[in-house]
Amino acid sequence: MKGQKSQTYGLIVVMAVFIMVCGIFIYNYPDGKVAPEFIRWRHPEAASGTIDTNEDLSQEELPEEEVLPNPTATILAVGDIMMHDGQIWAGYDEKTDTFDYSEFFHVVKDEITAADIAMADLETTLGGKEQKYTGYPMFNSPDELADALKNAGFDIIVTSNNHSLDRGAKGALRTIQVLKERGLASLGTYESEEEREQILIKEANGIKIAFLSYTYGTNGIPIPKDKQYIVNLIDEELILCDLKKAQSQADAVVVYLHFGEEYQRTPSKAQRKLAHLILKNGASFIAASHPHVIQPGEWMEVEEPNGEIIKKYTSYSMGNFISAQRFPYTEEGLMVKFTLEKDLKKNKVYLTDVREIDTWVDKFVRDGKMRYVVRYGKKP
Repeated sequence: MKGQKSQTYGLIVVMAVFIMVCGIFIYNYPDGKVAPEFIRWRHPEAASGTIDTNEDLSQEELPEEEVLPNPTATILAVGDIMMHDGQIWAGYDEKTDTFDYSEFFHVVKDEITAADIAMADLETTLGGKEQKYTGYPMFNSPDELADALKNAGFDIIVTSNNHSLDRGAKGALRTIQVLKERGLASLGTYESEEEREQILIKEANGIKIAFLSYTYGTNGIPIPKDKQYIVNLIDEELILCDLKKAQSQADAVVVYLHFGEEYQRTPSKAQRKLAHLILKNGASFIAASHPHVIQPGEWMEVEEPNGEIIKKYTSYSMGNFISAQRFPYTEEGLMVKFTLEKDLKKNKVYLTDVREIDTWVDKFVRDGKMRYVVRYGKKP
């Protein structure tokens, strides 16, 4: 009897404990939901209802990774900047005995400065006053032309062309020095072998761009035997070697060529053959001059080593940017704006756009002198 009472008393105690536990459970989970099996603690914010304790904590949403836009860089290239006799004296001020050529480019300056990098072919030398200022056929111009180029927004001045040695090696070297003094990079002529071996690289918006330049010749003026480095001549072996080096140092390679037949409005087979070779071996695009007239450009599809097909471009001749020539079509030129885009996922740069902007040279008389101004559009 006593044992039976004891059992009854024990059962009552167990039931009381069970009812108490159930009460606590119901108090903590009034909506009837079962507590998560593995939660051993209660978040202090749970009581306020701001955290759902039934949510699987392993499934917490992480913030989305920010996707950065692909950076782009624009490069603007123009053709020949010539300095005939009329142009030389158009910028002369008798009162101050000085030269000023800023009027040449003031209309198109905004377009030039808007580009990340702007380049032009200087088809004259800056050999100094003592070498005498002359136009065609042996060009030598005042240093103030370099000031005008800098003020217009140009960054790179191509100096490898058929007039590079019009004042000999001395004139070519002085031209480089004058440009450097004004913060302009010369391209295609060099002061030493060591300098020639260095690839010109400019960076724009995180994109490294290498620049190379070559000319078909120097109008029969021999390159000094002890200064073979002074002018880059078109030589396939040399170009391919430079391209390989440039690709190892930059994201993209730009080549400026001085080639073709003068006054011919279509590119020759030789021009197209060389251009294709250069594009197939790593250049993103080619800008060119020498014919003094515009030649149509050409897109080309190139298969990369990985099998990817990409588009590249050659502007075979951008014509004259400024000159005093009056032969048919020589008063018109192009500003060609190339857009490069770096694919951040592929870590590779592509040519995505080419825009050609027509220009012409307005020649008029003011104050008894001929004036020369580059304007937009086709010659009226």
